[in-house]
Amino acid sequence: MTSAREPVFFISYAHRPRRRRRPENEIDPVEEFYAALSEHIYELVGLRVGAAAGFMDTDMDGGQRWSAELAYAIGHCQVLVPLLSPNYLTSEWCAKEWRAFQRRPHRSIPGTHPTPGSLPVIPVRWAPVDVSSLPAEMRAVQVFKPAKVPAQMAQSYEDEGLYGLLQTGEQGREAYTTVVWRLAQRIALAYGTHHVEPDEDVDFGEGAP
Repeated sequence: MTSAREPVFFISYAHRPRRRRRPENEIDPVEEFYAALSEHIYELVGLRVGAAAGFMDTDMDGGQRWSAELAYAIGHCQVLVPLLSPNYLTSEWCAKEWRAFQRRPHRSIPGTHPTPGSLPVIPVRWAPVDVSSLPAEMRAVQVFKPAKVPAQMAQSYEDEGLYGLLQTGEQGREAYTTVVWRLAQRIALAYGTHHVEPDEDVDFGEGAP
């Protein structure tokens, strides 16, 4: 039986056109990120066997129709994780996902003490992007900054984004792994302190947030 609070998180990202067939031994970086984050959330939240830790759409290739599975996920997920990149800023689909999630009312769970950093929208730097160029409604949401990491590691994430860290050798990979773990902790905090009301009839609407 599916919980009304599943999936825990929803990855919103700008899809790239599939210009070539990916070699069998080549892992898509967004899928790698999603797999690691899902594993961490299972451990941190204590989900039941078979529960949906997250959702990431892998079918849309720009301009396709919304699937029922995607609509359910954006209408029931508890944390939205936008992967910020130059392409994200111009994506109509990403704007609609953000807007559909933001329309859902959310409240603090009784007995918890949420902090401003535990809100259920957690934008992440995926590729280098000028945050000041974000639409006003997106700029109003704090972009994720990892806590309890060395200053140099945090700065590398700020400069390169998670995708960039994967391209910068062993030290970049170490920073990437640490930042993804800290992100999972932030998601678990948001999940444990906020309840986002489900939307059984998602209307993606038009335009940008």
